[in-house]
Amino acid sequence: AAREASRMAAAYLYDAFGPGWRGIDLGIPEPRRAIFERLCERPGLRTSSCGRLFDAISALTGICRESSYEGEAAMLLEAACAPGEEGVYPFTAGRDEIDTRPLVRAVAADVMGGVAPGVIAARFHNTLARMIEATCVALRGRSGVAAVCLSGGTFQNTTLLRLARPLLERHGFRVYTHRLVPPNDGGLSLGQAAVAAHSAN
Repeated sequence: AAREASRMAAAYLYDAFGPGWRGIDLGIPEPRRAIFERLCERPGLRTSSCGRLFDAISALTGICRESSYEGEAAMLLEAACAPGEEGVYPFTAGRDEIDTRPLVRAVAADVMGGVAPGVIAARFHNTLARMIEATCVALRGRSGVAAVCLSGGTFQNTTLLRLARPLLERHGFRVYTHRLVPPNDGGLSLGQAAVAAHSAN
């Protein structure tokens, strides 16, 4: 089913700036956006999915505001990355979570400042790699675990994988990635089948 990435962008802007902020035209009719913001006020409507963050940034840059299949907005955002761009957006790494609001505010400022979508896309990927680095370093400090498995649909993104791996390896992490099994739902399904087979024996 189609998913409107613009709605995710509106949700992230609401979280970053509060209700009523209208600095970027997302193509959402005003009555509809106002209703959507009222939904955002309800407790419990939260997501920790990295894919939804990709949707939001893709829509903010105007690269993809309405996707026709899962992952389209993220793939188009990756494809748009300007080569050689090394900029990084701010973010806050807490004890148990990453605060993306500084990132969203900086992306919004770049969009309003006329920065090219490809540059923003590259900066976003650079930032996400730094988030992964910061999270893994913090978790190792608490757990002592020095192995990192880069899995999940997000790591079908070869640009992110290329950026994150050396950042982790320079901290001495053992980094594991997929070779034979896909990192997305295909790998998840295989894992579920393996667990089920083991439980049946």
